[in-house]
Amino acid sequence: MPKLSRQARFLKLHPLCCFCGGTRAATTVDHVPPKACFPVGQWPEEFEFPACAACNNGTSKCDTIFGYFSILSDFNEENRTPEDRRRLASLKNLIALRYPDALPDPVSAQPIFRSGVLYTPSPVAYSVSATAAAKEAMEVINQKLAHALYYQRTGKILTDKHRFACAAFQLQQSGTEGLTAFFKGLLPDLKIGKRENIKRYGNRFGYLSGHKAEADLFLYAAQFGYGLILWGMSMGPTMAIEPNHEGLKKLTWRAGGNGLGAHISGMFQP
Repeated sequence: MPKLSRQARFLKLHPLCCFCGGTRAATTVDHVPPKACFPVGQWPEEFEFPACAACNNGTSKCDTIFGYFSILSDFNEENRTPEDRRRLASLKNLIALRYPDALPDPVSAQPIFRSGVLYTPSPVAYSVSATAAAKEAMEVINQKLAHALYYQRTGKILTDKHRFACAAFQLQQSGTEGLTAFFKGLLPDLKIGKRENIKRYGNRFGYLSGHKAEADLFLYAAQFGYGLILWGMSMGPTMAIEPNHEGLKKLTWRAGGNGLGAHISGMFQP
């Protein structure tokens, strides 16, 4: 009897796409975060998810653009290896060739004289305005991340009966210290992406999460190196947003299971 491949074994254990509400069979293995966020061969091995072809392949543009910006915004010196620099240059060349409107405009660059709570005499980096394509990539990848982390944490699939919302911010942005501390104090479970056969993997990706099973309330905050945080939450079908939660009402809430392979038309429609 022929041996099943690693992918075939994975899909046998996870037969349904976790991005389109389990409405289609999983035929591919999707990496979330995208492989483009890491040097070649150094993506964390335990962040693989079952996906139909539409949900997986349909976001390849956003994978590339998001990968570039996630590496570009990382202030962690340990993650500025020659492999990281090569990856960044490769992604920049690919984006310039295929999606030139996604690259930041150097004219908008502003010097940053701050690292954490310290102010420096010379710039530690430069801030540039995000392009429309970069913002779209951030939103698409964060929506995929919401579905993937919920699946990893609970073993269940977000469906169109669930609601979820997500957002992003950079650690270097002034005024975000309280939000970062809030996530660290609130969320009980910490998971760091690892790759056992890479000695200097670096702290490139990890996430904090919490799940209230009785309400099916899930909350996560995912950090990419020392730069970018994507966060979000999902609610079960029976949970209602309380009237006094004005902050939650201001978020853009969407139906779960809204991947490209879902019955919902268009890309990630609310």
